[in-house]
Amino acid sequence: MSNNDTINIAIIGAGNEGFYLVSALSECQTANVVAFCGRGGDPLNTALVSELNIPVFEKLEELPSIGDVDIIIDAGDNDAALPDGLEALGDVELLRGRGADILRALAKKSQGHHESMGSIFASAVELAAKKESKSIYRAIVEGAVELTGCATGSLLIFDERSEVCRLADAVGYAKDLEDYSSWEIEPGGITELLLDKDSPLYIADATQEPLFDNPVMNEGTMSVVATALREGETVIGLLFVGDFVNRAFSDSELRVFYAYAAQAAMALQKALLLEKNEELTTTDALTGLNNSRHFFELLDSEIRRAKRYGGYFSVLMMDMDNLALINDAMGHTKGDWAIQRVAEIINSCSRLTDYKARYGGDEFALVLPSTSCRQASVLANRIRRQVNDVFVSGNQDEMRLSISVGIAEFPCLGTDADSLVAAVNTALTVCKQRGRNLVCCYEDSGEPASMP
Repeated sequence: MSNNDTINIAIIGAGNEGFYLVSALSECQTANVVAFCGRGGDPLNTALVSELNIPVFEKLEELPSIGDVDIIIDAGDNDAALPDGLEALGDVELLRGRGADILRALAKKSQGHHESMGSIFASAVELAAKKESKSIYRAIVEGAVELTGCATGSLLIFDERSEVCRLADAVGYAKDLEDYSSWEIEPGGITELLLDKDSPLYIADATQEPLFDNPVMNEGTMSVVATALREGETVIGLLFVGDFVNRAFSDSELRVFYAYAAQAAMALQKALLLEKNEELTTTDALTGLNNSRHFFELLDSEIRRAKRYGGYFSVLMMDMDNLALINDAMGHTKGDWAIQRVAEIINSCSRLTDYKARYGGDEFALVLPSTSCRQASVLANRIRRQVNDVFVSGNQDEMRLSISVGIAEFPCLGTDADSLVAAVNTALTVCKQRGRNLVCCYEDSGEPASMP
């Protein structure tokens, strides 16, 4: 008989049930698995048990040779006869039938938990290998969906200063989520509740919850689990998973989700740092607008989107008419100030969904989704008039700013970026030829027309 601190256990049955029991009991401090006896069981399981330094026997008749045993658990075929001679093991308790069934069920549940934790570890390794912010966002959401077996998932980035949520990524939805790029949290809503909650929040039916304020998940999502992602005490994100049917989540499942959220929070910290670095490579340092390289990436993306959904958009190219004169007469510091003022006006006049870029030294470019050439000319003239109200002073001189604007519309004037940029540059050249400080729209006919 073993000492009072540990119980020596022999397990019969080399199938999955036996292996689950070994896995569970090997982590129990009061249990000591001293033998694993298979009846022609799975070679992989017996090999894994051997790795745990547990003696493996192929025949039950060899069991008495192991010495001191307190309990024999029959995890295999309960109808099989046990060999004679087991009395040589001494005062041994034998668990078969329903007793063994209960242990197997508990071991399976424990194994499921270990597999979930293994999935979390695998996800952490995968997240650590990602080198781009967008790929990390997608991996966080996909990992949460896979771990929980849910149909949908979404990751929100939260700015505590502005209390604004920004959609990082979402999976499982049929709708176009571009309309949900960012939004302010609702006072007293579920999101605000999550910010102060240290554990996952479970909602049985979000469609019946008036305080549920995640617009991404309003496509009929019912059961929802959500948690805040933190960097220290600061909330940096919110992770949601959900199903379109009513589904219960056990305490164990919620704990596993929360453990995954801890890994997701660390990955999100990394992604946000990468995003800042990526912005440095896509943003013009002087104005904060997109740079020309990123402008072409955005233009190509908008072309693909318009082709896919049958949409249209306009491209604007703006040129400061007198920047060279300002630089020569007043210095480049004044010239930089003038560039920044034009960028500020462009930002204030355009929409959040418009793409704005500093195209070159004194040139700016805009992409206006779902906007015709005529509609774009209204915005262009608003910008032009506001720029005309700006004066640059220096060296006892004063100059009024002015810009010329060329416009071309997709798909009327080409189906790729090169043809669009060529058309808009032609319209811009006509503005210059006609005296500057104008807006010209390149029409279908190929004739740039001045727009008052």
